[in-house]
Amino acid sequence: MCQLLGICANRPIDIQFSFQEWKHRGKSNRHGYGFAYWKEGRWQLVKEASSLYEAGPDQTDEVLAARSHLFLAHVRYATVGAQDGSNTHPFAASLGGHTWAFAHNGTVKGIQARPLRELQAGGATDSERAFLWLLENLADVPDGDFARRLKALGDDVRRLGRFNFLLSDGSALSAYAHDRLHFIERRPPYGGELVRLKDDGYAIGLKEVKHPEERAVLIATEPLTEEPGWTRLEQGELLVARGGRVERRIDG
Repeated sequence: MCQLLGICANRPIDIQFSFQEWKHRGKSNRHGYGFAYWKEGRWQLVKEASSLYEAGPDQTDEVLAARSHLFLAHVRYATVGAQDGSNTHPFAASLGGHTWAFAHNGTVKGIQARPLRELQAGGATDSERAFLWLLENLADVPDGDFARRLKALGDDVRRLGRFNFLLSDGSALSAYAHDRLHFIERRPPYGGELVRLKDDGYAIGLKEVKHPEERAVLIATEPLTEEPGWTRLEQGELLVARGGRVERRIDG
């Protein structure tokens, strides 16, 4: 099944350590991969309709060199839509003065029957359609009501099938869990203990690679590392991260 990865930090970071594990998730999700990162007020997208595990350096150099406070990543096992770039996540769209990035795990049958008023999908996936439907139904929601409205919309779409997703406007990162989503919050001080990647096996001390004041929230379908602290989100739960901290959790 497809897998999701989101990172929200309080300062620009790279994702080289996480990427070393993440590429292994492309073994069984071989139909595409994509990354979105926030840079200079807009989303930069790097997407290919092929296996991340088999990708060469020329295909991933941009992502590994990028530094940002927000990253979204996806590896795809195609269930709806052809194996091509238009159907590869993450997707990006602008509405209501914001530019959004979105990635989804699951299949939501019937979402194509829900009409769109302004936005038009570039591909054929249920995922992109659900993304655009969410945006159109969030366009006029006041900031203070945004999280609860997003959760309510997530609950609605979840009735159509599996709906785990990541959504960001370049400021905050929201994660909605249907059945498989985990997070960990990393904060200083960082000690010398080793953190080992689950599938890759490589280990490193966070103190060696992190700025002393760096904070970050990592969200993934399955934990990337063997360290304690990974927490599974409940079904229907919405998590909002901002500035490298968990800002809000709304129970399922």
